[in-house]
Amino acid sequence: MGDTRPPSDVRVGDFVYLDGEYQRVQDMRSAGTAAHRVLIFSAREPWVMREARTTYRPIDFR
Repeated sequence: MGDTRPPSDVRVGDFVYLDGEYQRVQDMRSAGTAAHRVLIFSAREPWVMREARTTYRPIDFR
């Protein structure tokens, strides 16, 4: 099940629902504040996350 996370809690590897499908975050950059992040994906243009969104985080078996 997904969690609603603010931009400051999103990590590389998380999946964010955009444009009708889940996109995996490949990288991210600061957008000048912890309240905003520029998320970089492999299959679409970068996107500025400005508010909390439902994200899915893969299970980490460390």
